[in-house]
Formats: sequence, C-alpha cells, structure tokens
Amino acid sequence: MSSHSFSKNKPIEEVMVNLESLMIDIKGIKNEIIHIKEYIRKLEVRQQLEEEKQKRIEDEYVKPSNGWFY
Repeated sequence: MSSHSFSKNKPIEEVMVNLESLMIDIKGIKNEIIHIKEYIRKLEVRQQLEEEKQKRIEDEYVKPSNGWFY
C-alpha cells in the first residue's frame, strides 16, 4: 500500500481550492503593502515637518551682525 493519502476531490476541485487560498493570501499581502506604504508616508511627513521646524529655528536665530551697533 502506498503511504500517500488520497483525497476525495477531483484534481480541478483541488486546484480551485488552492487558487482560492492563494487569492486570500494575495489579498492579505496587498493590505500589508498598503499599510507599509501609509506608514512610510507618515514617517516622511514627520521627517519633513522636523526639518522645517529645524529650519525655522535656524532662521529665527538672530545672528550677530557687523552693524554699527556692535
């Protein structure tokens, strides 16, 4: 006797079940990719805001000038 277990499904039914499983997996992967992209966008926005904040701080800093007052 063979050690392989025989399924009751016809080959096409097995393929359909496998395809459905793959479709579910792909849908999950797509959702994960969307979440990753959104997370990356949020990180980029945070970084941009931080850079703008640093630039504003640098621009607000009054540098000593060589004017007549000094």
